[in-house]
Amino acid sequence: MEKKETYRKYIFMGIVIIALGIVFSTTLKGNVESLGNVLVAVGGLLFIVGMSKKKKEEKERDNN
Repeated sequence: MEKKETYRKYIFMGIVIIALGIVFSTTLKGNVESLGNVLVAVGGLLFIVGMSKKKKEEKERDNN
């Protein structure tokens, strides 16, 4: 994978972790429900980081 596409890793992992968090918080009640909320938050953070990296790479590509 090229260096220009590193943002895709962050976005994909964010989506996967958000999905796991939703599964944990809705289907598994009890102690795992709070873990689901944490996973949704971490996945959202990774998604935001990926989108930020994408924006930076697009700016660099436009400037060159």
